[in-house]
Amino acid sequence: MSANLELISKKLDHLLRMRSYLDYSASQVQPILPNQDWQALTDEEHQTMAAFRLRFSEYQEHLGKLMRAVTREEEHEIEPFSQVLVYMEKLAVLPSVTRWKELRELRNAINHDYEDNPDRLSEFFQALHAAVSELQGMHDALIAFCARTYGRMSLDFHKS
Repeated sequence: MSANLELISKKLDHLLRMRSYLDYSASQVQPILPNQDWQALTDEEHQTMAAFRLRFSEYQEHLGKLMRAVTREEEHEIEPFSQVLVYMEKLAVLPSVTRWKELRELRNAINHDYEDNPDRLSEFFQALHAAVSELQGMHDALIAFCARTYGRMSLDFHKS
């Protein structure tokens, strides 16, 4: 197995663990989301929201790194990252380059505005929570591509 295929396998395995952590955080955030009084959240609720935000951000970041590794393996341009996104859209991993960028902008907005704009928290967190299934769908499409393209190697990452 090539070094890049090993890297892809490790990234797939790592993303599966990250996904389970994100699922847990999303389930913990669900009952908090209808809350409109963000100033009244308990310390524990703030910590739950922060963990969810961080796990979403890391999951998206690592999904992007996996897309880059797959694009490199397929000998397509990986710089700028928009070339990776175009290739992922072509493979039907992404519904569109625009949607990935929108999710990235949402992630960036909540990471920068989290403390300073409490009036926007409800909107941001609800959009982030809704986007979890979208990211997981992209992840599923990438898993399917790897299984079809790299064969047996792609089955090994489910065993850890």
